[in-house]
Amino acid sequence: MRLQLTPGTSLTTIEGKSVLFSVKTGESYGLNETAAQMLRRGLEGGLERAVEQLAKDYNAPIEEIRSDLDELARHLAQMKLVQIGPADQGS
Repeated sequence: MRLQLTPGTSLTTIEGKSVLFSVKTGESYGLNETAAQMLRRGLEGGLERAVEQLAKDYNAPIEEIRSDLDELARHLAQMKLVQIGPADQGS
C-alpha cells in the first residue's frame, strides 16, 4: 500500500515538532516523534517497507508495528490529510 499526502497538505517541522498542515482547511495536526517517523517512512517507501524498517529500528514485532501504522494512516485519511492507495507498480 502506498501513502501520500492529500493535495494541499504539507508535512513540516515547526519549533522542533512535526505538523501536518492543510492549505484547503487551514487546519494543522501535530504528530509526536514516533508518529512523525512512521508517517515519513510510509510516505517515502510505502506502508509495508515502513513496517519492516520500523520493526527493525524499534526491535518490535512486525504485527504490532503494522497495526500501529495502519491505525495512524486510517486516522489521518479520515481527517483528509493523507491518501492510502495501492502500491506503485514495481514496488
